[in-house]
Amino acid sequence: MAQLPGKRFLNINLAIGGVGLTQRAVMAKHLAVMLKSGLSITEALSVARDSASGRLSRTLQTVLKSVESGHTLSSSLAEHPKIFSGFFVNAVYAGETSGTLAESLENIAEQLEREKELVSKVRGAMVYPAIVLMVAVILGAVLSFFILPKIIPLFEGLKVDLPFTTRMLIRFSRFMERRGSLVLTSGALLIVFIIWLSRTTFAKPFTHRLLLSLPIFRNVSRNVNLARFCRTLGMLLKSGVTIDVALNITAETTRNYYYRRALEHAGRDVGRGAKLAESLERFNNIFPPLVTRMIRVGEESGRYEETLFYLANFYEVEVDTATKSLSAAIEPALLIVMGLVVGFLALAIITPIYDITGRIGH
Repeated sequence: MAQLPGKRFLNINLAIGGVGLTQRAVMAKHLAVMLKSGLSITEALSVARDSASGRLSRTLQTVLKSVESGHTLSSSLAEHPKIFSGFFVNAVYAGETSGTLAESLENIAEQLEREKELVSKVRGAMVYPAIVLMVAVILGAVLSFFILPKIIPLFEGLKVDLPFTTRMLIRFSRFMERRGSLVLTSGALLIVFIIWLSRTTFAKPFTHRLLLSLPIFRNVSRNVNLARFCRTLGMLLKSGVTIDVALNITAETTRNYYYRRALEHAGRDVGRGAKLAESLERFNNIFPPLVTRMIRVGEESGRYEETLFYLANFYEVEVDTATKSLSAAIEPALLIVMGLVVGFLALAIITPIYDITGRIGH
């Protein structure tokens, strides 16, 4: 089976707002249920359109018109690549050609639900550290702009030798008083620049290598990519897509530069008759022996999909473990840093006051 051909006509979609994984999963599940209930594809799309909202509803209206004009569902969905990925479109195409469209839509819904769970686990691990950092930044700004300017003049008026910590605090306060706005603006611009740079094509080899190499992040990054690879490939094969096309589609949906490149090589090798396990063994730095050996077993036993789903479940559990470890590693580091800052401020403010009260007592 050949991969679905490209667009036949230009479709301009001016809708604003994205379509989440949950929306797409629910839509695919509803379509599958309605098709199994005996509704035609146009009737099912009409109901799905009315049940959806926002951009998805408007997109389904366009898809419905395309299907009513004689185009297939897969080619109509392909006109909206920002909403329906290559995996989604080709799984639908495989279902259409094999007469198992409802089953293919169920597979799509399951894949999207798994992807949502995977993303939620990774994001959940970063929620607490992000909140702690945000609170620290806000407290630092309040301290620098509102509290320190009122306390520092008191210390400067004292006719005593101030301790080192207090002198450093005074210098910091004066610096923030003169350059505080510039520091905050520069910091915000730097964060925006780093986020933009990390998303550019030329920076991805570096940033993705960093994610696969840093001790704190490498387990999460590797396990997420392996879980996505195994489940996406398994779902495509289950939907009836051939192995070489399935590998190319999986490569397109893979976000990590190095995994995508490896899967593109594997797709070409398999297309020439090579075994997938042998091709992936060349990339043993990102595909561990467990993956290649299990895939080899699946190839030899003819239980490809079952093996891939087993590996997907295994690495999804590993993602859960790795994200918990990541959170457990970051949280103490943040607490230590905040503790050091609080300790420094306490010494800087309390020490001179203690010295003054001690002299008064004598």
